Amino acid sequence: MKRKKTAEEFYDDHAKDYSTINFPEGYSNARAAMSFADDITWHFMVKYLPKEKDITILDAGAGDGFWAQKYVELGYKNIVLTDISSGMLKQAKERFAKLSIEQNVQYVKSDIVNMMEFENDFFDYVYSQYDPVSYSLKPKEALKELARVAKKGAYVITCLDTKFRRVPELIEAGMIKEAKELLETNISYDFEHPQYNLTWEELTECYKNAGLEVIEIIGAPVFMHQVNEEILAKLASDPKIRKELLEIELKYCIKPSLANFAGHLQMVGRK
Repeated sequence: MKRKKTAEEFYDDHAKDYSTINFPEGYSNARAAMSFADDITWHFMVKYLPKEKDITILDAGAGDGFWAQKYVELGYKNIVLTDISSGMLKQAKERFAKLSIEQNVQYVKSDIVNMMEFENDFFDYVYSQYDPVSYSLKPKEALKELARVAKKGAYVITCLDTKFRRVPELIEAGMIKEAKELLETNISYDFEHPQYNLTWEELTECYKNAGLEVIEIIGAPVFMHQVNEEILAKLASDPKIRKELLEIELKYCIKPSLANFAGHLQMVGRK
């Protein structure tokens, strides 16, 4: 049996391919639905972003710096990018080296469940987008660390793959055993490494256990990932229709009753 990789090994191997449409080769990726996930996620990240541009921001599990670049482009300069993968941090450095924007970006190889490099109550705004909390396999510990390094009153925003949404996908693929294991253990394998999928109720418990007040629960997206990919791509190619579809998502994505079957689960908390 082929040995499963750790998240660190997997992303070191695929770092150079991470930003390509075909990442990683051999894996399906619904790009049209993901574009809605990006827009929904960013909408709520900006909603809770402090106005002061000199704040210190933590991007935990930053990958190649996709989200951090958005903050730099808004005028936020003091951003710390952490990731368990040296390969991904290298890609992030290359990304920011190409920007002709003043910045004070730092890169730290760090494990999200043990960010010993940072003092308590250090960051003004903390986020971890698209699965680092899941990939850690220790979501409670990860949330405690994110909360620990955040200042009192700071927002802590995370986003990860949902648990129940994966069940019909596995059944459709004939992987009934894997579907049952996911329901019993919270573990799934999208790639060559495991991840710990959560419901919004389970993630809420992680937030509360870390001393964080849950402010908002978001599904990203709640509808678009259920639409046939080719049809959605065609519809979304029309800017007017895409705007309407995004408006639908933003109206309904904040309903917890829909969040557990969303493509991603985003949660906003405050220390």
